[in-house]
Amino acid sequence: MVRKIFLYSSLFFFALAITGAATWGLIYNSQTLDASKLRNTTAYTHVFDDEGNKMEHRTSHGVEIEALPSHIKWAFICVEDKDFYKHNGVSLNRIAKAGYKNTVAGKTKEGASTISQQLIKNTHLSPEKTMKRKVREAALAIKLEKQYTKDEILEMYLMAVYFGNGCTGIEDAARFYYDKDVAKLSVREAAGLAGLLRSPGRFNPLASHENFTSRTNLVLHMMYTQGKITKAEYETARVEEVAIHGKRDGNSSGTYIAAAISQAGRLCKLTPQHRVFTFFEPQVQAVVDDVAMTPDYQIKTVSSNVADTMIIACTPNGHINALHTNNRLMVNARRNFASAMKPICVYAPAIERGVVTPETIIDDSPYVCGDFHPRNHDGKFRGSVTVRESLANSYNVPACKVLEYTGVEHAVDVARGLGLPLESENLALSLGVTQNGVSAMHLLGGFCAIANGGQKTAPSFVKRIEDGRGKTVWQYTEPYLDVLSQGTCLQITDILQDTVRVGTAKKMASLEFDIAAKTGTTERGSSHGTNTDAVNVSYTPERVLLVWKGNADMKPDNDLPQGTTGGSITSYIARDIQRDINTGAAKFGKYEPKSPAFVMTPKTGAKIALSGKTGATGAPTISFNVVADKKYSVFKTIGGETSLIEVVKPEVDGTYTMVDSTAPTQTVIEYHVTAGDVKSNVVKIYTAKDINRNTTQSKSKHWFF
Repeated sequence: MVRKIFLYSSLFFFALAITGAATWGLIYNSQTLDASKLRNTTAYTHVFDDEGNKMEHRTSHGVEIEALPSHIKWAFICVEDKDFYKHNGVSLNRIAKAGYKNTVAGKTKEGASTISQQLIKNTHLSPEKTMKRKVREAALAIKLEKQYTKDEILEMYLMAVYFGNGCTGIEDAARFYYDKDVAKLSVREAAGLAGLLRSPGRFNPLASHENFTSRTNLVLHMMYTQGKITKAEYETARVEEVAIHGKRDGNSSGTYIAAAISQAGRLCKLTPQHRVFTFFEPQVQAVVDDVAMTPDYQIKTVSSNVADTMIIACTPNGHINALHTNNRLMVNARRNFASAMKPICVYAPAIERGVVTPETIIDDSPYVCGDFHPRNHDGKFRGSVTVRESLANSYNVPACKVLEYTGVEHAVDVARGLGLPLESENLALSLGVTQNGVSAMHLLGGFCAIANGGQKTAPSFVKRIEDGRGKTVWQYTEPYLDVLSQGTCLQITDILQDTVRVGTAKKMASLEFDIAAKTGTTERGSSHGTNTDAVNVSYTPERVLLVWKGNADMKPDNDLPQGTTGGSITSYIARDIQRDINTGAAKFGKYEPKSPAFVMTPKTGAKIALSGKTGATGAPTISFNVVADKKYSVFKTIGGETSLIEVVKPEVDGTYTMVDSTAPTQTVIEYHVTAGDVKSNVVKIYTAKDINRNTTQSKSKHWFF
């Protein structure tokens, strides 16, 4: 019996080993090392801003290890990968030690990535901490070691890693933090830069000199105990006084340049002769940086690290003018942005299809669909609420009901048209949860489309790319394809203005100009009580702004503390940036929307804002603002045929409401109003099955929720 058990166990583990080896072989062979990504092309590509001015450059050539003092390379090797010259890309010894320490600690306390793996992570992969990514990272690291020497890998690593404050590469970091060439760094200065890599936010000398000093001393001690500096050098470095420069000549454009170069590299094979022209605006970047670096906005994670930040500013037609982030990989990393997705994935598709209008009433009551039973963020139910109230206050249950009635498949089609790469989604989409997540660029593009009157927009850092002969090899295509009606965009914008006035973005309500916004907060779940993402997306006719605070690597220790939501810190940041950009509009220049569809709900009544709903009788009821003694014509369209149904000439200013008692049942009808050359937005209404044409309308009809 014992022999049988031993035999079966042996066969099982043998089969497991064979399967594991085969799986590893498949993964290893499927990975492709891209040589063009390994070198920091930012170092030599010519980059220009929106006015055609050459942007600041860090260095004209890459770092050469042989030209640097030895203490610089040893600072990084000692703290990041002391066995760098011994392993083949992956250190089994480090993996075993890290596994043991993490098991004892009961959490992920120590990583096991080698310098080779870190280079791969920074140049080839996304920042998410998943097993799939780690296996790919290991496979590519081994391939890397087979194609390059150790010193070549170290050179590429020092040019690719991020040092915080928009600094990519050691040359840029040396100039920013110490105002000197990298070859002139002292032992202590080199140790300071090496210490930043573990957490550029936590050890940022501009935010916490105490943390930076403590980390620098730790690196110096490691260099000494590993025999890379003498005792005399160690003692001298420990007491050396180092001045932190922390300034740039001009704006903090380093991260923007890196993002633009990264995008350009995906568009064509860059060479040192290429010229990349961008939409970068120094004045806008300065505003974004100043607000972002305000001490009160440097929030901490639950483990007291500085939270990850990303801010992107662009025009409604997708010209990205500024970028601020302490984790440059987040720009294209996929996340679930929660309720910030609702305007794009739930309400725009519903309004576009004629399922609801802003005034449609929904029953906010307990709701279950299979295993899916959503709750509102505060656990309360409010009974009858309008679509306007539901979106402005980000109620979850009404959003689920709207999506179910609209149809998930239809909503996905609309969202895809807006540029979101959705898959086969389910009702969780109503809460902003998708199968594979979306990037900040995708989310930004969806809001740009709404702000630009429904034209599909793909936000871009790059305006055009020229080769060495001045020939344009790529040009940004301005939005031209209508994917949403202008009426839908106007209604969504009108509701999102209420989000600022009285909803989840009311921290921005003090702004003295029209602005629309939507917030989103992603919870960790279970019993943690922490959040992983807090986002605010806001827009005016001139500027679209995305502000995100969150946890890039998704380790629980780096979560945002309880109470940090899209309606709190990110809304304050968005308020200040939009205020400073708007008040400096003459200085920054005004963006003129190409589409006339973007009309913020006017405070003067000069424009016609039309809303509609199905009344208690089942007949459509529409309302619009009027001015005394002005003539208004009301039109409806059914099946492509438009007809005039009423002419109004009011005696006083106010709101005019009418009931279309002639409307057919179960039909999608479009309404619009004109007054001279002014035309309102278009409202779609789906009429009820039964319309009581003999009863005076007295209250709103409930939809089927």
